[in-house]
Amino acid sequence: MENNATKIMSDKTDLELKKIIENRFDYQEEAYSAALYEIEKRRSGKVDTTSVKEDVEQTVQEKEEVNNHKSFKELIEALLPEKNYYITPIIIYLNILIYIVMVLMGVDPFEPTVDSLIIWGGNLRDLTLAGQQWRLLTSVFLHGGLFHLLLNMYALIYIGKEIETQIGNIRYLFAYLAAGVFASITSVTINYNIVSVGASGAIFGMYGLLISLLLFKAIELPKSTRKNFVISVFSFVGYNLLYGLTEEGIDNAAHIGGLVSGLVIGVIYYLSVKNSRLSKFVYWGISFLMLISIIALPKAAPNMFTEFQVVMKEYAVNEEKAMWMYKEDLSYIPEDKIQYYYDRFRNEGIDLWSKNLELLNSLTDIDPALEERIKILKEYTNLRIQSCETMQELVRYNRQADEQKLIECNLKIESLVNELQSLSQ
Repeated sequence: MENNATKIMSDKTDLELKKIIENRFDYQEEAYSAALYEIEKRRSGKVDTTSVKEDVEQTVQEKEEVNNHKSFKELIEALLPEKNYYITPIIIYLNILIYIVMVLMGVDPFEPTVDSLIIWGGNLRDLTLAGQQWRLLTSVFLHGGLFHLLLNMYALIYIGKEIETQIGNIRYLFAYLAAGVFASITSVTINYNIVSVGASGAIFGMYGLLISLLLFKAIELPKSTRKNFVISVFSFVGYNLLYGLTEEGIDNAAHIGGLVSGLVIGVIYYLSVKNSRLSKFVYWGISFLMLISIIALPKAAPNMFTEFQVVMKEYAVNEEKAMWMYKEDLSYIPEDKIQYYYDRFRNEGIDLWSKNLELLNSLTDIDPALEERIKILKEYTNLRIQSCETMQELVRYNRQADEQKLIECNLKIESLVNELQSLSQ
């Protein structure tokens, strides 16, 4: 049992040895064991190594039980509102309540469908930029399943109390909501076909806010915990950002947007504390910036899907007019009507389908999710033009070859219509 550690401990006073034992996790295992060994030696005048080993194991077990009890107690306390701490619990309860209501209404508790998340307010670029900007906020309180919810709420609990009690309830709530909205705006600006949900953008904003306050030393932390706390915060942010870059389905744009907005809000809060005259401008300034961002968003991030919808609305009007030829009986056309129908096939057929083709060609900056649909629509439109031209020839010359050509053309059109319908499902 004799080693360098035991020799060092033999020179320690009883008080020093007791301190080492009480603060067991601040020392190496060898030093801790040596301290116990020395205490036992002084008490009995002889050493029972078995007894010392048992004491070590018992003390470690007791320490772990105390730490587990402490962690559970801290978790419960983090969920209980207090005078200077009630916004974080309310946010947590609200997220849990929305999740429970969604599940009770039939949403899958572990893997909600994309459609269900959209119905409940998920942030989808095509809808948000089409006048549903409220999704920028509602999506912050939705989650993609139980594990997503638990992970986010745990991350919020870890720093929520520290920030809220330091900067105040109203500031904390305002910062949380602002970071969440700015995170959603970033997601919509960058992502094309992702339904963004979750509190992670707002939580990253809180971590960004905390980082700013830590860097400016504007938050009070005991020296004994400050270092570990700082390491934990930076480790959380760094790990999750890197993880988001390597894994599909994670909205890293929202994480980055929330983090950056939180950093900026933290700087603004710090400056307002240093200069009290700035305080009254903080809320108005951030609110104004957020409002302008929401209003300007559809123009700053052009919504290709909305543009597509506008084009397709005009396309459908032209298509409806051009379908007259399938509603009339053209099996027999008198000679005095041949020129009339020949011109009509041109004016109310070929010309209308040509306009539709121009509309489709005007969609230059195409959403990748719409590329296949537009490609098929162009082919479909060209076939409609070809069909009308064949009808012109058929009504004028009544040739068997034109009739066969028309049948083949219509079969191709029917096939493309089925493809378009399958894409819509």
